Parts: sequence; C-alpha cells; structure tokens
Amino acid sequence: MNNAPGKEEVENFWREIYGEKVQHNGEVGRINTSTNKTQARNGDQYLKKDVAEALRTSLNWKAPRRDQIPNFWLKQLTATHNYSAAIFNKLIEEDQIPEWLTAGVTFLIQKNEDTENKKNYRPLTCLHTMYKLITFIISIRKI
Repeated sequence: MNNAPGKEEVENFWREIYGEKVQHNGEVGRINTSTNKTQARNGDQYLKKDVAEALRTSLNWKAPRRDQIPNFWLKQLTATHNYSAAIFNKLIEEDQIPEWLTAGVTFLIQKNEDTENKKNYRPLTCLHTMYKLITFIISIRKI
C-alpha cells in the first residue's frame, strides 16, 4: 500500500464521526413506540430455544472473541444455552450493558485503490458472540 495515511490520522478521522455520544430525540414516535414495547414485554423471559435459534443462524467457525470459543462449540454445548438465556434476562432486567459485551476490535478495511485518502477506509468491528446472540434474539422478538 503506497502513501497510506498514518494510524493516528485515520483514528482521528473516525473519532470525529463516532467518538462523541449522541442524544436522540425521545419525542420521536418510533422511539416511543419501541420503548413502550420493551416495557410491555418485561415479563417475557429469554429461553433456551431463543439461544438455540440465534446460534443456528451463526456461522460455525467465525473468529471468536476473548473467550476463544467458536460458534460451533456454542451450538454443540446445549447445556450452556440455559445459562446464556439467564445472562440475557439479567441484562434486560437490569437495563445495563456491561463493557465486555460491547467492546470490540476495529480494523480499517481499504475500500478502493486510493490509499492516500483516509475517507477510503471503512471500519469493521469484531464484536463478542454474546452481543451478536442477544441482538439477534431481541430482533426476532421485536422488543
């Protein structure tokens, strides 16, 4: 790669875009509707079958995160599905997301041949398998 921007230059570019927290307008109807659905479903519990369904759609040998356990083994070790469901239920009840769940490693992928322009790199973040599972379960439950 010729004349690629330096690491610091690219990090600063993306930090300006993603580095600041955004406060969303809570008055927007769609957000209010979503919040109301969540409150109405608080009694629902994630079950072993939800975890199994989420794992069924995951690719077996995707690169694992910190735990170093590929999805293949998470699928096969069905005795752990109840524990995963219990963790997801606790996260929803406490309404707090621990940092380990959302922490990821970001790589910059070159979009085209123009390697000099920092805008020509897109960030790709590898997230924890548990994050992917809980977001899949939430999306199929339409909470």
